Amino acid sequence: LAVTSGALPLWTRLLMRRCPALFSTRSRSEWFRANSFGISRALHWSQEQHVSCVRSAYAEELAALERARLEAEVSNDPQGLAEVVEQLSEIEDRVGRDRLGALKSDIARVRRDALLPAAERLMALHARSRHALEVQFDGESGFGSGVTQNFYSAVANALLKIQNQGAEPIWLAEAGGDADGFISHSGSLFPRPLPPSSSHDVVAAVCERFRFLGRLMAKACRDSFIVPLPLSLHFLHLVRGGTLSYAALPAVRATGGVVSAYASVARQLATVDAEGAALGEAARRQRYEAIADAEFAVRHGLSSAALSLRAWLDAACCCFVCPITGARLCASGEGRFVSVHNLQEFVHLLAQLWLADGVAAQAAAFRGGFEEVFPVSALSPFTLAELQTRLCGTMTIEWSEGELQRHLHPSGGYTKHSTTYQLLLDELQRMPNAERALFLNFVTACPHLPPVGLSTLEIEVLPQHNGLLPTAQTCGNKLHLPEYQDAAALRSGLAEAFANADFGGLHEHAAL
Repeated sequence: LAVTSGALPLWTRLLMRRCPALFSTRSRSEWFRANSFGISRALHWSQEQHVSCVRSAYAEELAALERARLEAEVSNDPQGLAEVVEQLSEIEDRVGRDRLGALKSDIARVRRDALLPAAERLMALHARSRHALEVQFDGESGFGSGVTQNFYSAVANALLKIQNQGAEPIWLAEAGGDADGFISHSGSLFPRPLPPSSSHDVVAAVCERFRFLGRLMAKACRDSFIVPLPLSLHFLHLVRGGTLSYAALPAVRATGGVVSAYASVARQLATVDAEGAALGEAARRQRYEAIADAEFAVRHGLSSAALSLRAWLDAACCCFVCPITGARLCASGEGRFVSVHNLQEFVHLLAQLWLADGVAAQAAAFRGGFEEVFPVSALSPFTLAELQTRLCGTMTIEWSEGELQRHLHPSGGYTKHSTTYQLLLDELQRMPNAERALFLNFVTACPHLPPVGLSTLEIEVLPQHNGLLPTAQTCGNKLHLPEYQDAAALRSGLAEAFANADFGGLHEHAAL
């Protein structure tokens, strides 16, 4: 009552935002859902919690009735089917008896072949609306939350396509891309820095893309969806108004990662400078030379061949130019070569471009787009890792046999003792993370787990009557499996289904 009437005292809000560590992740998540989006959504969330509990109480009865319905259909028994349908209707009435109403929602239809422009227009038009957003695809029969999640997942994929990067790429990534036409990145996305010389049109185009991304992330979050883009924790820290240290420089094996190795040496040099008065100028220079001649490449994982810092810099012809954008870091930067004596300045100027000046506009645009939907401050109770999970989903997919048994429900003739169901559980536990992501994408239209894990997915496993390969209905999280009798056949069937899912061959892409 206190939540749905908006009567929680102010001190609860202050305590949650200023001392979030006092509360469990679950408590903070529940507080966020109950207090961040107004009374209508708080009431809807409260109702859904209640309905979920009531539905769980009827789970066994519903499963039995579903089996009876299937048997009546197979045996062509209209009277028996009518009785089962009536009983199912009675249970649904009991489950929803205490509902006070539903959220207002708007339905948008988009075309897959023009997805990104359509998504940008949709977010610009709907960002400030308090209504829930349901998305459907032209020419496809699916609808509901599964299809809407598929929209957010498809947009995330489109944002990683090389062909959609525009004249100025927005992400820090390797040159070229992978075999499927996606950008190659280190596993987390951070903005590509904009050099000071960037034209107004380039800056405007890049910022507009980040503003769209902010709207998209916030809209999905408010409606309990995720956008499976692996946004960097460092970028989210900037969005929150934070500043970044050298620790946020790219890892050694990533694009621009050699600068992290330079930063490590720069810290050594700074220590020498701090001791300068005690050492004396001659001793300080001697220490500098020792650092320049010490082994560098192997120690920092840059090469298997031993090279000193001096030799490395000479071989690389490193000058005061950004290695990613080609922008000068200072006047006549292309003619000023990096040495041990100016390495600290070089690292400082690069870090200023990569972690501050060159990405500030993108972070501000993302934050501006996000706050068209709801304030970023509403997410302050969460750590950066929790925030990443809430917006982007869980990229490391972990589940136990017990979790799978609780949230994968055999139906339509399958039981928890069916051979095929047991084989599926074993296979899901065996799968590496990449294959688990493919499974989730196939069944739920999203390759990442939602913030609370499998419990919000509730996947239904049914017999396959229309072919020899698995199919899925993402609008209802339903997996149709043939009656496999051994693990090899199941594994082969799933692999072929995953490979064809994106082409619509094994999903519900029937034309209307």
